Amino acid sequence: MYTNPFRVLSCLIFLVSISSASLSGQNSDSPKQLSRTFYLKNCFVIPQPGSLLSGQNVIIKDGFISEIGTAVKIPFDAQIVLADSLYVYAGFIDAHSNTGIAKPENKDRAKVQDPGNPPNDVAGITPQISGSDLFKSLDKSVADMRSAGFAIAQVAPRGLMLPGQNSIFLLGEGANDKMLLKSNTSQNFQLEANRGVYPSTSIAILAKFRDLYKNANITGLHEEKFKLNPAGLSRPDYNKELMSMYPVTIKKMPLYFVASRTKDVHKALSLKDELGFDMVLTEVKQGWHYLDRIKKSSIPVLLSLELPEEDKKDTKKEGDAPEKKDSTATKDVKKVVKEEKNPEKDGFDQKKEASIKQYLEQAGLFEKQGVKFGFSYMTVKPADIRKNLRKLIQNGLSENYALAALTTHPAQILGISHLAGTVEKGKIANLVITDKPYFDEKATIKYVFVDGQKYEFTEKTKKTENKPSESGKMVGSWSYTVEIPGSTQKGKIIIKKASGEYKVTVVDDSAPSEEDSASDVIVDGKKITFNITTDMGAPVKVDFDLNFEDKSYTGSISVGQFGSFPIKGDYEGDPKY
Repeated sequence: MYTNPFRVLSCLIFLVSISSASLSGQNSDSPKQLSRTFYLKNCFVIPQPGSLLSGQNVIIKDGFISEIGTAVKIPFDAQIVLADSLYVYAGFIDAHSNTGIAKPENKDRAKVQDPGNPPNDVAGITPQISGSDLFKSLDKSVADMRSAGFAIAQVAPRGLMLPGQNSIFLLGEGANDKMLLKSNTSQNFQLEANRGVYPSTSIAILAKFRDLYKNANITGLHEEKFKLNPAGLSRPDYNKELMSMYPVTIKKMPLYFVASRTKDVHKALSLKDELGFDMVLTEVKQGWHYLDRIKKSSIPVLLSLELPEEDKKDTKKEGDAPEKKDSTATKDVKKVVKEEKNPEKDGFDQKKEASIKQYLEQAGLFEKQGVKFGFSYMTVKPADIRKNLRKLIQNGLSENYALAALTTHPAQILGISHLAGTVEKGKIANLVITDKPYFDEKATIKYVFVDGQKYEFTEKTKKTENKPSESGKMVGSWSYTVEIPGSTQKGKIIIKKASGEYKVTVVDDSAPSEEDSASDVIVDGKKITFNITTDMGAPVKVDFDLNFEDKSYTGSISVGQFGSFPIKGDYEGDPKY
């Protein structure tokens, strides 16, 4: 059976942390090792949108914000984070996405004997599936969202018409039950069908939904009556799909209606008016057409943060070479081309440009009309989020409202305002820390705290561009020594390079026949960062940060919530390929 070779070190760190905590409990004068207490010193705090406090110190203890103020004393067991002139925001909240939910494998479509009456799962009717059973904290999408400043996400199962129920997770690293905030918070619905089986059109999907909705209400009410007094009542036939829909029919669970197309908004509003369920319009891309109806209905809205690409226009920059004068023949050709321009194409291009402009102005328009909204992140890349927000701000959205759409608004929509969305004493220690105001073009995220666990970020460069000097040569077999309180752990780090890509493996001396492959390998000059994952009852990521000089290196490793430890090593020879 394969054993992660670095688990020995991780378990040793874990045991040392337990031992240190026990000793500090016996002697109050002895500080705890590997403390979960942090002291953010001398920072700007944005407790909520539109408010800023300067010269603040923040204490994080056991995953919560313990104190905020200008004269807060440093706890004896605190890890000090020098946050001079850094900006501290509440951790951002992803109100609806597939974060942490792996994409399904492409499989051949199952053969259906009766396409007009397929099994529910083939038709995309799986409301009983829960995102809480599918979420994986070590999925790359979780780390990507966290690096963009997000600490909480309401995650949705992937699928078609009724893909399943959403659940709210902290975007830290750990077992599902540790990261879960709320399970089965809402139900998903979208006008997406499986080709070739019923329902395969928007009209058919809506008709099928009405049928399921009404039957779910009848089935659920009958089951409740039977539980209260079964006398004289037939025993109900339990139907997992209908019973999963029942909370929607009695307004104990909202329906998240994905309305990415213009007419989907109209269909969603009409269906809500007809059946009367609670609804959140999500992934809205062109909602301005129905702004009056949305405003009148007072339903929560999540605008898609995926933005259309604008056509690039040629612009003459200062210092460009002057244009060459056209010859008489060239002028005649240009005249003919100009006369042959297509008016229909020109009209289409103008309409497209106007539509893109309306799209970009939508968020600002919703703000001016008093429609409260957050954002959904189904289709936007995490790396594009801040860039897209800046573009919306340039087109009329205020910075304060943009920040509210990242924090307080989604907290209210998800019903977790008592836990998150603002920087306040007693709330979960979910924080985003930047070197400049977040919406500044040159701002970078330095730290993100999730549930009191610190994640540090450095600007990454393309590893293929790296050309380390001979003195900083990294390819080779290197020893490593990690110092932890009361113990020393040794092994080897093997760095190879092929086709411009660096590959790293780690071997523990206690298991020399086993190797662990690293992920996210980034090389910048004489520096290399990477990580491996170890199993300690729950997955824990071990981050390496090494700096090379001649034939040796120094650096640190970070082991989940257990803290950081020094590491050093020496060159031992060329790697074996």
